[in-house]
Amino acid sequence: MPPRLLYPLLPYRSFLLPFVVVSAVAVPCWLVFRLYRRRTTGHRPPLQREILLLIVVLYLSGLAAVTLVPSHPSREVAESSRAIDLLPDVASLTCSSASMPASSRAHGFCVRNARGNLVLFIPLGFLLPLVWPRLGFWKGMQIALVVSVSIELLQYLSRTWGSQRTADVNDVILNCVGAGMGLAVVFLLRLRRGVRPAIARA
Repeated sequence: MPPRLLYPLLPYRSFLLPFVVVSAVAVPCWLVFRLYRRRTTGHRPPLQREILLLIVVLYLSGLAAVTLVPSHPSREVAESSRAIDLLPDVASLTCSSASMPASSRAHGFCVRNARGNLVLFIPLGFLLPLVWPRLGFWKGMQIALVVSVSIELLQYLSRTWGSQRTADVNDVILNCVGAGMGLAVVFLLRLRRGVRPAIARA
């Protein structure tokens, strides 16, 4: 039996193998690239920055595994939903629709999907200003928006080769809220340390 603390993560355990596979390809390629760059340029970044960049690669690998690999819940939902949804829907964002009783599978999937889309981009909000210290808040939000829209576009295009993923503007909204939360935490911590955050810079 897994620890009770891990229960909220059990619905996402199907993404563990895709994450391992993607990381097994991405991490060695990244390390080879960094070694090549060090040899050709002679520039040796601090070890802390190299570790931070490796964390970014692992995060992006996990992001790709979670958002681009077809999953069984997404197939079930795709059968009764449109391939693309461009209209924001409060019921979808809050899982409060009367057609989804609290004990139904649709409601459970909606909660997991909303929670996952929100939490998935919080690390991106943390990592962006750490990788680029001069990055402004709104520039970070723009990057998060581009990443989220790109994922939704790829999910839509993936239907052409049999994937049942759907593209939903509500996912983009949740992604951006999550990224904004991560960015806000970093800038608030900098403010407490006396470092003026570059919130106004775009």
